[in-house]
Amino acid sequence: ICQTFKDKTKAVVSTQSTGETIVMFTDSYDVIFVADKAEIIENFKSFDANFVISAESWLWPDMSLESQYPNIEGKKYLCSGLMMGYAGTFYDILHYKDIANTDDDQLFYTHVYLDQEFRSRHKIILDGSSKIFHNLHGAIRELDYGFGNRRIANWEMGTMPQVIHGNGPTKIDLSRFGNYYPAVFDPATGPSGRCMVCEETEGRVNVTEMDTPPVILTAMFITERTPFLDYFINQTFAQEYPQERWHVRIFNRVFAQADLIQELVNYHVTNNEGAKFASVRLYQPKELSMKGNMELYDAGLKECVEVGCDWYYALDSVITLTERSVLSDLMYWNVSVATTQLTQPGQYWSNFWGDVNKDGFYKRSSDYFELVKRERKGLWNVPFVNHLLAIRGDVVRSGNVKYAHDKYDDSNHDVSFAANARSANVFMYMVNTQYHGHLKRMENYTTTNTHNDLWQIFTNPTDWKLNYIHPRYDLYLTKMRHQFPQPCPDVYHFPLLSKKFSWHIIHELESIPGDIFAGSGQNQDTRLAGGYENVPTVDVHFTQINFQQEWLKVLRDFVGPIQQRVFEGYKFHGSAYLSFVVKYHEAGQRKLVPHHAHSTFTTNTALNRQNIDYEGGGSYFIRQKCLVRDVDIGWTLMHPGKLTHYHEGKEIT
Repeated sequence: ICQTFKDKTKAVVSTQSTGETIVMFTDSYDVIFVADKAEIIENFKSFDANFVISAESWLWPDMSLESQYPNIEGKKYLCSGLMMGYAGTFYDILHYKDIANTDDDQLFYTHVYLDQEFRSRHKIILDGSSKIFHNLHGAIRELDYGFGNRRIANWEMGTMPQVIHGNGPTKIDLSRFGNYYPAVFDPATGPSGRCMVCEETEGRVNVTEMDTPPVILTAMFITERTPFLDYFINQTFAQEYPQERWHVRIFNRVFAQADLIQELVNYHVTNNEGAKFASVRLYQPKELSMKGNMELYDAGLKECVEVGCDWYYALDSVITLTERSVLSDLMYWNVSVATTQLTQPGQYWSNFWGDVNKDGFYKRSSDYFELVKRERKGLWNVPFVNHLLAIRGDVVRSGNVKYAHDKYDDSNHDVSFAANARSANVFMYMVNTQYHGHLKRMENYTTTNTHNDLWQIFTNPTDWKLNYIHPRYDLYLTKMRHQFPQPCPDVYHFPLLSKKFSWHIIHELESIPGDIFAGSGQNQDTRLAGGYENVPTVDVHFTQINFQQEWLKVLRDFVGPIQQRVFEGYKFHGSAYLSFVVKYHEAGQRKLVPHHAHSTFTTNTALNRQNIDYEGGGSYFIRQKCLVRDVDIGWTLMHPGKLTHYHEGKEIT
């Protein structure tokens, strides 16, 4: 690699004695070859010239020389980043006049080219039509990816350039071309394209094949109130990686969730005799209150250096991980910085950008939608990633990645990280070959309840389902009516809610100051429009805790599809006159008198454990002479309401 002008001269002098030797000179880190040696040489010889230099539309560095440039087809100004020719001619060019290490090579070659006599004698020309060389600066829009022909094409000049140069401010554009060429990704093959680089195995890191896995450090960052925070922390601790080689750091700046985080750390580490983590440290708000985001995230990088980690993972609490192989999956690619694609469900908002503007903020790239919709699956060099980063340890120790940046304010710490990485030529990659999770929405997170996640069904419906719908629910969407458990005629049994929902809704009601059940269980009931209840129960209406709309969505999204499978020909339209939680207790209501429900169909969901939390009880269908007692937490009975299924609640003991 030539670092100075004189180095370049020395690199060519040794070849000057062989006149037929063809030498190509290019800049190093910002050039892509999209053709092989034979094709490039064939194209060079077709010029009938001894030396070919690339061209561009911008005159630099001496604007006063503009009038001396001859007119040619295509671009007319010289760019010294790409050139090739016979060694003897190259030697003569480099000895055109004395040169110093500090001389500007572009200006030197400009003087050579503008010397008409020297140019003609040595047959020096510019590749103005991009037959071999194409400089991107000022000419990005001339290029077509040429996926059908599997070659980049200059549609304006009708050529297929063979060497692409990302000169000037076009490094990101060059990286985008490098995501496809040469032989990197072919979108014309298969439903999601073919990622050829993904098929390579050399240089990859497979933890399962290693006797001693790399030392890793995962840093979890909680900088704002977070819905489903317990799921985020639990899923991080549940990652499949040898704990003896795994350091954990948690940086929490949210006072309101500090106790929950401490409880989760106690569960996974302090009170877990089986935990074998190399080290675990929790930094709570009192320690971090004076630190800004940039300082906080840089502290995580510093922890990696201190423990000598081979891989560093930064995880923001906005992410939801649904797979337990994320750490090893990202490590596998063995790139400087990697992330897996995470998007907000049903949205195009993601944790990567395909392009950035001159200020380093979002700019839509030409292929962003194809990537974010996973219409193209591969390994992508992108200018911005956030929320989940896997950084190789040597990159961390080099100091080339950091969050501190004078240009950006503290709230844009992720933008500053990406800007620092680009400035240091540290490539950042997004891989979307596998689904590992998604992003939550953090706005509109209520803080007025004990279990605020219960009210997230509209804002974060995917996470609500993960946490509060029974894990076997989806299986029942594939069943036919006759395949449903039917403990009594036309009484169908299916899993609806998770144990977590049951525990949370009970705890939510019991945490309300006073006795929210007080005053219920009487015929006179001011909560009802008519003020009178025929069959009173000790209960809490969901309207009392502002949960009615959330429950109606549960009925529409999860109960409705089951109803249509077991009661064909009827479609539930999502309205329910009354939804409530009944409390049975030995010192209070112990049973429910025979009655008809006022609904077209009724659902009853168990929130407690039979024979553990209570004994006896059960639903008895009088006309059918059938008792249903064995109902697990979260499982639901669905039966007709108004006419056929006269029923009662048996006494608990």
